[in-house]
Amino acid sequence: MSSFFEHSFTEPIWSIRFWGKPEKPKLWVETRGQHEAFWHSVDLDTKEVFLLGKAPDDYAQLNFQQGAENEAIFIKLQRSKNPGIESIQTYSLTPLKLLNEEKTRPINTENTFSFQVPQHYEESQSYFKDFQTFFQQQFNESIAKGIDYFEGEDKLLFSYYLYDNGWKNYLRVCNLAFDTILLEKIAEGDSIGYQTFTLLNEQLIFVQDKLKLKIYEKL
Repeated sequence: MSSFFEHSFTEPIWSIRFWGKPEKPKLWVETRGQHEAFWHSVDLDTKEVFLLGKAPDDYAQLNFQQGAENEAIFIKLQRSKNPGIESIQTYSLTPLKLLNEEKTRPINTENTFSFQVPQHYEESQSYFKDFQTFFQQQFNESIAKGIDYFEGEDKLLFSYYLYDNGWKNYLRVCNLAFDTILLEKIAEGDSIGYQTFTLLNEQLIFVQDKLKLKIYEKL
C-alpha cells in the first residue's frame, strides 16, 4: 500500500467531516491553534487543499453539519456545562461570512457519503482482553488503553496503543491471514487521540501527529 495524498497543516487538526456531493466528496478540515481556528477544504479529485478562511470568534461553539457548493451549515451550541442548541447558522465560504441564523429548523443528518468508522473498544471492556491475547500471540505486542477496529471484506484495520518510554499509537492493516500490509506510528505522547481513522469509498483516511492528513489508496 502507498499513500496517494498527504498534507501537513500549520495548526493541529481538530476535526474532519465530509461535504460536497456523494459522487464528488470533499473533506472539511478544521484546524485549531491556541486562540484561533481555520477552515479548510480538501478536494479528493484534484488533491488540492484550500484555505477557506479564519473561523469566527465563536468557533468553539460551532459544529459543522453539512455543506455544498459555496455554503456550509453549522449547529451553534450554547455555552453551558450541558449545552443545547442555540441556533442554526449558514455561512458563505467565498467570502467567509455569516449569511443566516435561525433559532431552530430541521436538518437532514442522513449520511449520503460511503464512509465508515471503526468500532472503539476501551480497556475496561471485556472484549478488549481478546484483542490483547491476539496481539500478544500474533505480533508479540502488549496493547493497552483501547483499540479501534474495522473488518473489511479482505482486510483488517487496527489502531492501538503500546507503551515504550511513553504511549505510542500505531495503525496496522492486515490481510485475512494476518500478514501486515501497513504499519505506521501515527501519534505519541500528547498527540494521541481517539477514532483515529476513517474509510471513505474504501480509501483509508487518518491523521498523523495531529498535523498531517494522509490518505491511502483503495483497500
